[in-house]
Amino acid sequence: MKVFLEFECELEARQYRHENGTGGWIFVPDDYGKVVLFPPDLPPSSIFQHPMSRGRSGHLIGSA
Repeated sequence: MKVFLEFECELEARQYRHENGTGGWIFVPDDYGKVVLFPPDLPPSSIFQHPMSRGRSGHLIGSA
């Protein structure tokens, strides 16, 4: 089962990812809406087609 987490802002998502060691991609929408943390094994092409981000403009933040 894949888990997708929503956050109010990019900072919350970054903090959660860091504190819990989850890794993963953070989708930050250009418009209003929730920031989403996607699993690390999901490729960017799939993220932009996922129902939680499809049709929305935004950018991805990967983990190092």
